[in-house]
Amino acid sequence: MAKAIVRQSIYRILSDLVKSDNIITVDELDALDEACDRRSISERDREDGFKMTLAEALRTIASQGERTRASLLKSMEDIALKDGECCRQESLLITAAEYVCRCAGAESTGARVVSVEFRNRPLLTTQLLYVENRETISARATLDTAFDEVSQIVKMGGMDLIYIPRIAQRFREYETKKEGGVIKDTKRHEDLKRMLRLVSPTSSDADLENTITAIQGMNSRNFFSIVLNGKLEMGLDIEKPCWMLRLPDSVVEGRGYANFFLMDVDKDIRMQLRRFVDRINLRQNSYSITVNDGRGKEGNFSYNGFYKALLDVMSVRKVDKWDLHVRLYGEGVPAFEYEDPATGTRKKCAATIKRGLDEYPLPMTGRDLAFYLLLLCASASAEGGVDFGKNGPKHRIEARYAAIYGRVSRREKNPPTVYDPEFRIPMRSRVAKLINESEVAKNSSLQALYLPEEMNKKGSGFLRVGLEPERVVIHSINGTATLTNSDLYRTCFLAK
Repeated sequence: MAKAIVRQSIYRILSDLVKSDNIITVDELDALDEACDRRSISERDREDGFKMTLAEALRTIASQGERTRASLLKSMEDIALKDGECCRQESLLITAAEYVCRCAGAESTGARVVSVEFRNRPLLTTQLLYVENRETISARATLDTAFDEVSQIVKMGGMDLIYIPRIAQRFREYETKKEGGVIKDTKRHEDLKRMLRLVSPTSSDADLENTITAIQGMNSRNFFSIVLNGKLEMGLDIEKPCWMLRLPDSVVEGRGYANFFLMDVDKDIRMQLRRFVDRINLRQNSYSITVNDGRGKEGNFSYNGFYKALLDVMSVRKVDKWDLHVRLYGEGVPAFEYEDPATGTRKKCAATIKRGLDEYPLPMTGRDLAFYLLLLCASASAEGGVDFGKNGPKHRIEARYAAIYGRVSRREKNPPTVYDPEFRIPMRSRVAKLINESEVAKNSSLQALYLPEEMNKKGSGFLRVGLEPERVVIHSINGTATLTNSDLYRTCFLAK
């Protein structure tokens, strides 16, 4: 990996740490400059560091040797203490970085950070959330039988434990009471509807009832698919149950990102959480804990904290997505023509985004479009993405990229080496920039679905795109088809 990317990653992490408590002191700035000087981090490195997410930066450092990882953690602790104390947000970020680095050294349960562009509906603040996406018995058995004990451990770190089956149970408790098979009191049910009507005034009575019913029957798995990846469009990909905690936010090229720490659930969750809380408390100063259990005056439901965020999210109706259209220009398929608003000249491109009659250009180069199609095809397959890690299938990836490149471009006959990060990282940045500046970003909050994202699924460098394959339309000389039904997918990706 290029040394410049490592320097940029270090600066991204350290600068986020300085800003994490919303108080920046001269001492902290001096310590940051000293850390940069020791590592020969230039002004250009600083500028480029702000173009990557915190998740990308941490994955880069985690892939480095023990000396680099330990040096970064030492600098983080030194900077955090420059104003006389290590605040809660600083402690969370340092502890997350420590766990991610330890994970790279095979010393602990899997840990990673994901960065998600803001959806204006922050779900977590001071909560630790249990998340799963498939049937898992062991962890849930402990939470079902010993929730209060585990919750107390988490509270020692200044956090509330969020276990979705408990939330659903609370909503059921606040609805109606049955005595002798007869409903005695419907006031709580009506109170919930009144509250939801204020949250979502355009919803019908049927919509309100559906929202209440959905929350009351929710479990951790459908919370993952319906709320996190459905309504919030986070594009998370987890193989094991994990703990999810929100870290300080970041700004990447002018756009706000929420950062989340994910840690795979261990067999002994009591011991795992005690150790995690101990690491947080080892650094952070004294704090006060405000516990939100959703109960208001006289046991009535209170619209605040995680409950408020959940109601806000569940009240949002699903937004229509845009389809991605790709014309195989290299085969002879006509390009999409449009007028450049800046110059007034007519231009052509092979990729567009479309919803109904509205269609807008995504003017990617042949190189970048082939890279994006490679990710889309791999993400739609059983592989789930492209493994650009050091143990990834380099020759197969290069062959697939070259085949796709020949279908979308009429220019250069020799495509770049996509496996090389010197070419791949700029490609990914250009694709992300085009998508973030496109109409899908201007007219909705869904552009994160279309962005290439790095998942710590099989190690550092695993890239995917979370867009459903049926929303990718391929125009070839043989006709039009969705991605997985296209000749491009069959011949360039599935061919042995």
